[in-house]
Amino acid sequence: MHPSIAPCQGLNIQVVYWELQTTPYAGVVADELSERTLGYQLIAQFQAASGQLGAAVADALRELDLTEPSANLLWLLDPDADPPSMKELAGRLYCDPSTITFIIDKLQKRGLVERRPGARDGRVKVVALTETGIAHRRKLIQVVTNRSPMSRLTLRERRQLHRLLEKAVGTA
Repeated sequence: MHPSIAPCQGLNIQVVYWELQTTPYAGVVADELSERTLGYQLIAQFQAASGQLGAAVADALRELDLTEPSANLLWLLDPDADPPSMKELAGRLYCDPSTITFIIDKLQKRGLVERRPGARDGRVKVVALTETGIAHRRKLIQVVTNRSPMSRLTLRERRQLHRLLEKAVGTA
């Protein structure tokens, strides 16, 4: 293990990235790797990209004074879609409804979201971005996407990666 990296629980992204850079296969063309080695390299590269993306997200959260849960919620609130109910948000974020209430309370105090009665059922509360929230969400997306490892790819390469990832995760 690299001496400057402290061990931690789970798979250490920095260690995987360091090993990726120092492995004898670094820089070898994928066509020249065995299937087993290619699988290892792909996982290592995903871990490295994930670590870099995590760093970009952490920087954006500091700049925008957001917590990770509040940023996740803002990311899900598409200003061009119907506002989701609090129950829907809890499901999409895989958390308890009381946690969503807590996050929304904080965002509402900052003027980023508002609760409204649902259009189809007035008893249901939906959550919508305010104008300030829309601007904050745009900034969050801009900062994260501009600093992500994918920003080093051309538009054509990003589209190709998008298609491949859709296929890999089964959303294509």
